[in-house]
Amino acid sequence: MRTVLLASVLAITALHATGCLGCGGFTGAGDKVYARNTEMMILCENGGFVVNLSSSTLEGKFMQTADSEFGINGPDGQLAFDFISNTDGTATTPQLGDGAWTPVDMDQVALDHANVQCTDLTTRPWWASL
Repeated sequence: MRTVLLASVLAITALHATGCLGCGGFTGAGDKVYARNTEMMILCENGGFVVNLSSSTLEGKFMQTADSEFGINGPDGQLAFDFISNTDGTATTPQLGDGAWTPVDMDQVALDHANVQCTDLTTRPWWASL
């Protein structure tokens, strides 16, 4: 009984300290997060991206060449967006509509939560083929 009680207390402590159960390793420091109104874009350190738009979610791989940056849609391998960096630190993605994406500074816990979406990308059937 004491073991169950101790395990419960530890689980509640972990949940309270990190905001979620199963995260808290403070990963995602290399991820870049951008926001535009209520939408969010995560450019993942693992080479993927997640874009949470008001109408849908896009997932895929983020590519960089000598002269361009762009996202490839995971499920179909087509261009999802061109990523255009602006001199003020914002970015635009013409294929995803008007408005600039603004970088978001996140603390370790917020980055850890965002990185869960990046980690999930590696479990998608298309991940290894892109």
